[in-house]
Amino acid sequence: MAEQQAVTFSTKPISEKQKEKEFVEHTSTYGAFLQLLKWSIITTVVILIGLYFIFVH
Repeated sequence: MAEQQAVTFSTKPISEKQKEKEFVEHTSTYGAFLQLLKWSIITTVVILIGLYFIFVH
């Protein structure tokens, strides 16, 4: 699979439309990352609270 990939380099300038699309994609990816992080933290806290009541209380 890696043999089929070709690396290309372009010195062409990036248009404003391309920059805007790239920014939108980065923003949506960052938003998805924050959502995943939020739910991971919430899940971890719930698990820790459950373990506290099982083993300590």
